[in-house]
Amino acid sequence: MKKTFTRFAWLPVALGLGMLAAAPATAQTVYVPAAVTGYTADVIANGPGAVANSTTNTVDRGNATVRWCFADSTFVNPSGQRPTRALPPSGFFRSRTTPGLTYQMGPSNGNNSLRIDGAGAGTLTLTNPQACSEVLVLATEGNGSSASKTFVVGFTDGTTQTFTGVAVPDWFGNGATPAIIVGSRVNRPDNSIDNQPNDPTIYEVRLPLAVANYGKAVRNLTVSKTSTDPVLNVMGVSLGATCLTAPAGGTAAASATAICPGASTTLSLSGNSVSVLIGYQWQASTDNGVTWTPIGGATGSTYTAQPTVTTQYRARVNCSQQTGFSTPVTVTVTPDNFGYRCGPFYKNGPNAVPDLAAVAGTFAATNGLVINPTTGEVDLKASPVGTATITYTPTSGCARVTQLEVQKELMYPNIITANQDGKNDALKVTLPNVTGYRLQVFNRWGKRVYASTNAAEGWSAADSPAGTYYYLLEYTSCAGRHESYKNWLEVVK
Repeated sequence: MKKTFTRFAWLPVALGLGMLAAAPATAQTVYVPAAVTGYTADVIANGPGAVANSTTNTVDRGNATVRWCFADSTFVNPSGQRPTRALPPSGFFRSRTTPGLTYQMGPSNGNNSLRIDGAGAGTLTLTNPQACSEVLVLATEGNGSSASKTFVVGFTDGTTQTFTGVAVPDWFGNGATPAIIVGSRVNRPDNSIDNQPNDPTIYEVRLPLAVANYGKAVRNLTVSKTSTDPVLNVMGVSLGATCLTAPAGGTAAASATAICPGASTTLSLSGNSVSVLIGYQWQASTDNGVTWTPIGGATGSTYTAQPTVTTQYRARVNCSQQTGFSTPVTVTVTPDNFGYRCGPFYKNGPNAVPDLAAVAGTFAATNGLVINPTTGEVDLKASPVGTATITYTPTSGCARVTQLEVQKELMYPNIITANQDGKNDALKVTLPNVTGYRLQVFNRWGKRVYASTNAAEGWSAADSPAGTYYYLLEYTSCAGRHESYKNWLEVVK
């Protein structure tokens, strides 16, 4: 039956992220057929009677005796024959290639093809413009060739996105992925039926939109070609929606925001977009958010972190090509080390004292180090030479660890040979980390022969005869304690 027909098909009110979240867990994109106007030919035979009675044109160009159409399963030719397989009378079917994708063709008893024979163009207009992430076009060709076509998607804001060099396969003998294998065709001149196991075919042409166009409503689709062959038939449009807007990153949280070294904390999100389409990538920053580094394997909505230093964490929330970031959370790691003041530490030096603002806990050491378990003070004279590990366990908070090296006794000179040979020519006593340095030298009768506060200067006994002398070294240690050392000195000339 030949008549003008405007097709309406069910279409959701919106194809946003909320609808995607309601999709089955196996779906990655939500597809819906779009209601369109603009078909120019009826190429699907239906009902009983001659093919020419229910069609206005053919899929291919053919010739006077052979020109083929599609048929639906209601078609019966004048000889009473039916096709073994045919298009569904409703025009609705599921794609053989893409799970979840459905198409709604035009009616068998009305125009159902935007048919372009030779160079030309045509437009299908959506009756209900909708936003989407891709446009899927149901199309096939008769008298197929490799000539490319141009598809232009128009939006309601007046902008367009153009796809050039698009190939549409021939309806026979092509190995491209089909939307549907019809399985038969009918000849318009003589009503004969050609049943085929794998032909003819209608294909899906995918037109992925740029991310910048995701939020725009698709208004129309214009198709054009410049070649004589083939005959192009555009027979349906569906819309695919995947993450039309950037997902909400939400707020990152940690089960513990202050932890000891080696401890773990569980990161989670709240207020973020949730959908089967959403993916996650946790990131870490140790420079207060200046740079962010993806964490290997941290691709779930939660992640157990074990930072060694204070670290900020955030989640990158992905939906297709759209991205959102959570507000970060800071996990503070208590420093795991401490130190001892006034090193280096010699066996004949004063006791070593821990560099802690307050001490409330216990100390323990390895390698035979003699340490006060309550104050942490180390008896250097009683301790062996070598490096020991000291662990401080406070009454609350994290255990802290340091190492302390006990060195051999600091040697104080007791002989100088003032012969200018560069060896032991002067009395010099160099002490690290001291203030208030003062060196005095006395002869055997107690008369002071030298005094200086310059450790680099030294006493060379240039104006003193050979013999035995005594010196007094005084200084204030870095711990603030006044220290003194007395020794005898022989001058050899």
